Amino acid sequence: MDAASLSVTCPCQKCAQESGRGLGDPDHEHVEGRMDVPMRSFFPEYYPNLVRLYRSIGVKFHDADNTLSCFNVTFGSPSSPSSSPKPRDFNVEDPYLSSRSYKVSADHTITLPDLPPLSLLNPYPFGRRLLGYYRIARDYVRMLAVSKEFMTQGNMMEIGKPVSEWGNGHQVSLREFLVQGGYSNDFSAFFVPLFACVCTCSFERMMDYPACVVLEYVARCMPFGRMQFVSSGVQEVTENLSRNIGTIHYNTMVEKIIEEEEETEGGYPIVLVDSFGVRRSYDHVVFATQANQAAATLAGQMSSTKPLPKPFVTSRDKDYDAANFGLMEDHDRTDPVTPRNPVLETVDKKHPFYSQIKTLAKFPYERTQVVCHTDTSFLPKDPGAWRLLNIAKAVNADILASPHMSDDEPEEDDVLLACSGSNNERRELVNRKHKRRPMTRSSSVSSTSSQHSSSSDHSSRSSSSSYTTASQSHNSAMATHIMNNTASSLGSTTKFLQTTNPIFQPRPDTVISSAWFERAVVNPASMKAVDELNELMDEQAERVLSSEGTPGKSSKAMSDRVWFVGSYAYPGIPLLEGCVVSAVQVMERIMGSERAHALAPATTASQESFLKLDEPMRARRMRRQKGGEEASEEGEEESASALYFRTSWRDTLQDEKIWLEQEKEQASKLGASRTSVSKKSSAVGAWTDNVYVEMAWMLLLYLAAIVQWWMVFVIESVGFDGSRWAMA
Repeated sequence: MDAASLSVTCPCQKCAQESGRGLGDPDHEHVEGRMDVPMRSFFPEYYPNLVRLYRSIGVKFHDADNTLSCFNVTFGSPSSPSSSPKPRDFNVEDPYLSSRSYKVSADHTITLPDLPPLSLLNPYPFGRRLLGYYRIARDYVRMLAVSKEFMTQGNMMEIGKPVSEWGNGHQVSLREFLVQGGYSNDFSAFFVPLFACVCTCSFERMMDYPACVVLEYVARCMPFGRMQFVSSGVQEVTENLSRNIGTIHYNTMVEKIIEEEEETEGGYPIVLVDSFGVRRSYDHVVFATQANQAAATLAGQMSSTKPLPKPFVTSRDKDYDAANFGLMEDHDRTDPVTPRNPVLETVDKKHPFYSQIKTLAKFPYERTQVVCHTDTSFLPKDPGAWRLLNIAKAVNADILASPHMSDDEPEEDDVLLACSGSNNERRELVNRKHKRRPMTRSSSVSSTSSQHSSSSDHSSRSSSSSYTTASQSHNSAMATHIMNNTASSLGSTTKFLQTTNPIFQPRPDTVISSAWFERAVVNPASMKAVDELNELMDEQAERVLSSEGTPGKSSKAMSDRVWFVGSYAYPGIPLLEGCVVSAVQVMERIMGSERAHALAPATTASQESFLKLDEPMRARRMRRQKGGEEASEEGEEESASALYFRTSWRDTLQDEKIWLEQEKEQASKLGASRTSVSKKSSAVGAWTDNVYVEMAWMLLLYLAAIVQWWMVFVIESVGFDGSRWAMA
């Protein structure tokens, strides 16, 4: 979780001389702190369980202004990730959208776009920008209203479909939702790159996301959500989480899992074999890894895969271990060879983990590069347009990732229609392309997971189709975070930047570190895989429970004692919230299936422990699991995804009320008033579950923000500084 993070090397004169790095910069202030790699931010509205976990382990977090700048990059000549490094030939254009925040109440901050300077001699740019903002605002309000209505009614999985098709299991893709819904090009140019950065994926993968997954995030976090950052960095999170773990084995790779050959009374049935040949026995094994890594380990293929390049760093911690890091040349314009999903044809169907491997192989991943550097050419040319998050895309990028672009060369007229045609023309294009759509890299994941070809060539192509690379692709969004804006200890003299999915490389002398990661992405096949995986683990728990007290039977079956947690294993966008909830669910399965693992600490745990805070929620989950609460209207058993989209928002509202009561109780015991703290730490912040009342309140606050917005525009138009009223 913190393996690629690094401490910042201070360039000031004193620190440079003390460490023998030359004379240093006499004009540079002292800086210190760590850079989390990758950057981890969160919205409490979408991460209620993560917030509860952070509070319980004493991790503090703070908010940041939701400011961004969107701009295009033009390239002089085409380049490919496999080509050798060439002189940088690109031009950063002025932002087509930038925003600042306006505080309209003690608890609400509104983000509004910046207006360009008005020139009476050439008013066209101003009018064009204003018209674009009108279209963005119109579509934004429309999307918010639709998303919030479907979410509060528990019908999010049906969004974008006619009523006659509700319940048919088909998921409308984000591409279909935007095109068939008639959303403008101006709105798409803002919305799609933004969420490609949230999901850390290319435009192609983004467009294959089911609309319900993305729009649930919209409904929860917008318009009043505030981005949060852990105050002391992810290192504090890892330290606090591992504080009570007895034994931790570092630099140890598990290569395979085997069954204990000799069964003993009270013995552990599962044996882990690591890369050193050491065998360790356990009662249960929980994979807190990526799905592809878990599948390779279960198949015994982990040792035959080539991992991603090790992180490269120039700023070294005191406990720096060279064995954990790689070379810069491993990161220069390369598309690294990564582990592939195990080819199912090579796994015996009698393999004890065949069902698990088959399900895990259905989760697709996309490779991404994260570079920490000080190259300000990744930002708009005007420093006044620099924002917390700076999003760039190639000027000729197809943000809707037209279906034909995956395997075939696009037709010129189709690209023009997809990028700049009218709404009716774009709808016709998508409908036409879906009728003759070839197998894309993303859509072939479903084929890989549900069909097995006898052709070895087809097998290898299907297996590798679960991987694509967003970084250094001209059809993805590049996000550059100015880390000084969220960590005051970094000072202001040098801008410390972190770029995700770079579409061009920073100057070598500015690079601080580089690391490659894999990010789970969502498509209809992976949504079904989430349901399959949860059903599989529920069946495991039932078998263990049914054989409780019957030694030698299925209670000792190795395949029933291996569990999976991670962002991919939970419905929604694969983020830290899914890691927390999937881990809690596996804990409950283990506890519920064996008396030896009953949850004894719940009564003795401290009032602020996660077990204590989660106790009411756990009771609700148990009632729901037994079928005594909130069954579906049809009375049928629901999949994990269907249950999530039907109940998650209501659960979050209930959890917020429970949390406030817990805080009041804790405050009364401490003899202090914490009303203001409770209000500020609200995970939801929604005081009504009526979507129409909320939208009316939102419009009133936006009107108040627009008054400030116009005042700032007038002040800055005559040459004065308006930053006193606008936060950037």
